[in-house]
Amino acid sequence: METKTGRKEKGPGRPVKIAALVISLLCLLSALVPTVQEAWKSLYRLAGLAETPLSGFTVHFLDVGSADAALLCFDGSAVLVDSGTYDSGREIVRYLHRMEIQNLALAVNTHPDNDHLGGMAEVIEDFPPAQFWESEIPEELIPDTEEYRLLRTCLNEKKIPVEKVSAGKRFSFGPAEIEVLGPTQPGSTSNNNSLILMITCYGKRLLMMGDAEEEEEEQVLGESLNCDVLKVGHHGSNTSTGRKLLKWTSPEYAVISAGERQPANEKVLQRLEENEIQVFQTNEVGTVVLTIQESGLSFFTLNHNDLSS
Repeated sequence: METKTGRKEKGPGRPVKIAALVISLLCLLSALVPTVQEAWKSLYRLAGLAETPLSGFTVHFLDVGSADAALLCFDGSAVLVDSGTYDSGREIVRYLHRMEIQNLALAVNTHPDNDHLGGMAEVIEDFPPAQFWESEIPEELIPDTEEYRLLRTCLNEKKIPVEKVSAGKRFSFGPAEIEVLGPTQPGSTSNNNSLILMITCYGKRLLMMGDAEEEEEEQVLGESLNCDVLKVGHHGSNTSTGRKLLKWTSPEYAVISAGERQPANEKVLQRLEENEIQVFQTNEVGTVVLTIQESGLSFFTLNHNDLSS
């Protein structure tokens, strides 16, 4: 596991150092207590710390292989952004239960590719969201897949309010605000119709790019794109995360959701390194959890077994 606190800190404080000494106990504790939350509470009690890294507002970039799924969590509620492949659905449901999530305030599908919507119907069966957001996809790009049909059926049966959202749409969630930045115009591919989301919490900013490629990145370039954390687009593919985007975003951290068989492109990793951006890759470290507090940002990771166990 790794932990880093604060935007400009170069080394952990004493409480984090103490936690690091006992962090190896987490795997054992996870086997002994029923939820991720309780495991962390037990771990922090042993370390003499008051709050767990799952306290407050957290963002979980789930390790779902060559796919994408993220959870924004606060006070027993969550927002789901994409849902991996079909096989990811049940794993996400288990993770929600282990996190003691009571409800989904919102579910978002950035674009209708199977590696982003595949598990959504399974999740909605167990956790019907209060709202569902999706991008306005040109008719010729709407997929004819079993996963897409399952999702439409589930949304209809559960009577979930569905909204095709565009730039400027906002949603308040606990201390955070979610804003849609793009697309600002129809794209030529499904990827380039991805919803681009900016999450702002306690003055910190997380930019989630979906599978937007440089074609869509060009639409949103500007000062409003500056962020602390960049969720790298299209799993670290070289079609995305262009130099212009990195110039305007200027993040300190980046998270890449990728699989072992389809890791991030070396050219993208090189661009991130050139900009001195610290990178977390799910194919290397497992699920990445970001905690946002008034005092700053913290990252830690869960190994590859923690999502599905």
